[in-house]
Amino acid sequence: MKALVRVDNLMLGPFTKFSIEIPLNSFIFITGSNNSGKSLLLKVLAGLVNVKNKITYDKEIIKDNKDISYIGNISFNFDTVLKTIRYPVERLGLDDGNINTLVKDIAKDLKITNLLNKNIKDLNEYEKLRVFLASKVIYNPKLLLLDDPCLFLSPLEKEEFMSFLEQLRTRGITIVVSSSSLDEVVYTINSIIYVLDKGMIVSNGDMLEVLSDDSLLNKIGLELPFMVDLSVKLEYYNLVPKINLSPLGMVEHLWK
Repeated sequence: MKALVRVDNLMLGPFTKFSIEIPLNSFIFITGSNNSGKSLLLKVLAGLVNVKNKITYDKEIIKDNKDISYIGNISFNFDTVLKTIRYPVERLGLDDGNINTLVKDIAKDLKITNLLNKNIKDLNEYEKLRVFLASKVIYNPKLLLLDDPCLFLSPLEKEEFMSFLEQLRTRGITIVVSSSSLDEVVYTINSIIYVLDKGMIVSNGDMLEVLSDDSLLNKIGLELPFMVDLSVKLEYYNLVPKINLSPLGMVEHLWK
C-alpha cells in the first residue's frame, strides 16, 4: 500500500530510532498510556515539530501545509458557527456559490446544519468538536490528524464521531487518531491500530488482532473496552468462539 507519509529513525523525546508509515487513505488509530509519545508523534506528522530529514511526505499528494489538518486543543477565532466554517475556504478565494455548497455539504455530513446560525458559546462540547472538525476538513485536506478528540464524549457520541471520520476517509482523507483509551477502537472496524509504550510500537494490526492480546495491553496500563474484556474471558472458557462487540449478539450466542 502506498505510503502518504513516513517517519524514519526518529530520535526525539521518548522515541529512539522510531519509524512508521501512514498508508494512503487509511484510518490509523494510535493508542498508549501517558508519556508513550502518541501526541508528540501526531505533531511530528503534522510538521509542527522540526525533525529535519526524518519525515517524508508523498509530494504528489501533500504539496503544502494546507493539505494537512491537525486538531489538538479546540479554540475558535470567530463567534458564529457559519463564519468559523466558511473562513478556511474564504481564504482560498472561492466565490460565494462554491463556498455555500461546501458549507451545506459538510454541515449535512457532520449533522450540524441546525447549528449554522448559532453562536459558538451556545454549543455543547460535542457540537463544538463537530463544528471545529468541519472547519478543518471543508477544503478536503489529504491528511487529518486528531489528538484525543473523544476525551469527553459519551459512548454514543464516540460511536457517531468515529462514523463521521470513516465517512471522511471514504472522501479520500487519510485519518490518524490518537487516544489514551481503547474505548473508541471498537467503533473503527477498518482501522489499523498502533500501540505505543515508551516511544516504541509494542503491537500493531487490525482491531481484533490487537485487542486479543489483553495481557500486553494490561501490562502497559490500557484497559480493554467492556465488551472486548467480557468476550476475552468467555472465550477463555470456550463459551464464545471470538470477540463479540454486540451485547445483543453476545446474549443470542450464549442463549443458543
